[in-house]
Amino acid sequence: MTLEPEAVKDITGARVLVKLGDKVTTDHISPAGAIVASSAAAGYLEELGVSAADFNTYASRRGNHQVMMRGAFANVRLRNQVAPGTRGGRTLNFLADGRESSIHDTAAAYRATKVPMVVVAGKDYGGGSSRDWAAKGPALLGVRAVIAQSLNASTGRTSSPWACCPWNSSTAARATWHPPAPRR
Repeated sequence: MTLEPEAVKDITGARVLVKLGDKVTTDHISPAGAIVASSAAAGYLEELGVSAADFNTYASRRGNHQVMMRGAFANVRLRNQVAPGTRGGRTLNFLADGRESSIHDTAAAYRATKVPMVVVAGKDYGGGSSRDWAAKGPALLGVRAVIAQSLNASTGRTSSPWACCPWNSSTAARATWHPPAPRR
């Protein structure tokens, strides 16, 4: 990130990284709780030689943005409609023929190929007190916009400075999910 914001650009060719229902709180979005062994954050810590017994919680590692970024959308209660039947932190990577992957790894693949990403949500997106990482996490993943049927009042004020631009749409959450054809 730079001190000066980038110019606003059109979002074209975007992929939906995460599609959510109603009442998704900042606790669902922010890295919180224990670092689960199957999570992207755990994989990162293992690569650094940290044993599973020492993973601890996201709060204990809040000074490490690499861990925190991998914890965005990783709450085990989160249901991503892009990857039905999965829990927290999972999505489908349509650059890899729609294979299931972590949200972090899919976002990294999309960023590397300059594919913009959006989050689509239902009513009352972003309520709660964990607003700082609920804004930073998606922005660090590369999410360009949050398209929600409605937002919690504080979400817009918190998200905008972090380049996550929330928009309201009365049809966003009711849209039927049709996965894109794999890129060739």
